[in-house]
Amino acid sequence: MNISFYNGVSGMLSSQEGMNRISHNIANSNTAGFKPEKSEFESLLYSRMAVNSPNAPMTGHGVRISSPGVVMRQGAVINTGRIMDFALMGDGFFAVKDANGEIKYTRNGNFHVSVEGGKNYLVSPDGSHVLNFRGKPVQISSDKDDRQNLADEIGIYDFPNPFGLVPQSGAMFVPTESSGKAEAVQIGKTKNDRKYQVISGALEQSAVELSDEMVNVIITQKNFQLSAKVVQTSDEMEQIINNLR
Repeated sequence: MNISFYNGVSGMLSSQEGMNRISHNIANSNTAGFKPEKSEFESLLYSRMAVNSPNAPMTGHGVRISSPGVVMRQGAVINTGRIMDFALMGDGFFAVKDANGEIKYTRNGNFHVSVEGGKNYLVSPDGSHVLNFRGKPVQISSDKDDRQNLADEIGIYDFPNPFGLVPQSGAMFVPTESSGKAEAVQIGKTKNDRKYQVISGALEQSAVELSDEMVNVIITQKNFQLSAKVVQTSDEMEQIINNLR
C-alpha cells in the first residue's frame, strides 16, 4: 500500500510543477524573446518486489519532473520602427551585464539608452549593460545618425549546446556546464550550420504557442486527477484492511 501512496503523491506533485511551468509560459506569451519551458517526467528509483524471486521483478516509486527544458524555436518577428529595438533571426543571444557583474543572455532586443557619467550606454529593460563582441558595454553616440549602425556594435553570442541553458526571469538565460561557454560570433556569418542575423527596428515575439499550452493544461489536469484517484483508492483499501483486523 505504501508504494501506491508514493506513486500517487509523486504524480500529483509532478503534475502541479508541470502546471506551474505551463502557467509561466502562458503569462509570458507577450514577452519579447521569451522561450517556453517544457516538462519531462522520469521514473523514480526502482527496487525489487521479491528478493528471492528468480526473475527479480522490479517496482517503481512514482515519477518526478526533471529540470526544465527550453524550446528554442524562432518567434515571430514584427516591425516596431523603433531604432533601439533589435531582433535576432536564427541562432544566438544578446549578452547583458547587470550591476553585480553577472552576465546573462537573452533574445529580447528591446533596449534603451542610459546616461552614466556623461556617456550614453545601451541597456536592457532592467538596466543591465548590453555587451559588444569584445564583452564590453556598448557605448553609443548622442548623434541620431550614428545610431543607425548600432546593430553592428551589439555582440552576438552562442553556445555549443544552447538547450543546456537555464531560464531566468525576464526572458534571460544563464550558462551551465551542459550548455558550454559563450562564444562571440559574427553577424551575417554561418558557423556549424548556424546563421546569425540582427534586424534593427524589430522585435522577436514570444515563441509560446497558446494552443499547445492549452492542450498541455488538459493533459496535466488529467494526470493530476488520476494520481489523486490512486491516493484515494489506496486510502480506501487501507481502511478496509484495518476493519478486517
